[in-house]
Amino acid sequence: MAFLQISHKKSECIGCALCTEVAPEYWCLDDRGEAQLREVKRKDKQFEYAEGLPQDREELETAAEGCPVKIIRVG
Repeated sequence: MAFLQISHKKSECIGCALCTEVAPEYWCLDDRGEAQLREVKRKDKQFEYAEGLPQDREELETAAEGCPVKIIRVG
């Protein structure tokens, strides 16, 4: 199965919580009220990365499109 790659630029999160409402199996809020990917597979200087299931594409894309600071990418 081919997974979707999710990237999240956590350092720029403003804590609107839209992603946690739309896709709670992928995001939660941390103790500072910022969105956090639940299962981070890797990190680099700017982004955290996780994998998404193909059947969850619609909700993941809704989270990415609805993010007011545009820090989520799904591919």
